[in-house]
Amino acid sequence: MWGAEVELAVGDMVRILHDNSVHSAWPEAEGQIGVVIALAKRLYIPAAKVMVLGQVAEFDEDELEKVC
Repeated sequence: MWGAEVELAVGDMVRILHDNSVHSAWPEAEGQIGVVIALAKRLYIPAAKVMVLGQVAEFDEDELEKVC
């Protein structure tokens, strides 16, 4: 999944992924399911605001896996 483009839309359910080569800022969210509430960009990198564990956080799209 890493490096693949994910077509996300507001309302999509996503799983938070973790890249073992990078230290996670929020390890409790890894593997959790959340809901996309807004699309965003970090500089030029596509990102999404996700409600997960009762909080809103921003993740790069390559950190998210769309759940059917």
